[in-house]
Amino acid sequence: MSLAPLFHASLLIQLHALAAIASILLGAVQLWRTKGDRLHQALGRVWVGLMALVALSSFFIWTIRLWGPFSPIHLLSVFAALVVAAAAAGLYAARSARPAS
Repeated sequence: MSLAPLFHASLLIQLHALAAIASILLGAVQLWRTKGDRLHQALGRVWVGLMALVALSSFFIWTIRLWGPFSPIHLLSVFAALVVAAAAAGLYAARSARPAS
């Protein structure tokens, strides 16, 4: 296994892959750590930002085209964008001390 295909990919794909890998690693750290302290909150904000970057950048990757410029992966992108929006709303509710109902 080699990273050569990633290094030869477009800058957008490299950014997408780097953000995805960072969000996976950061998510694992967040699940392992104690909840609620300032570092947990800061890392949670960074994770939401990384996931937003992953979801948004995926809409501009058109390597596989099945329906015009889109592929089944773009359906996953829509779902990921909705999850990121829900996480951002949860962060806002937690920050403003108004839990979502």
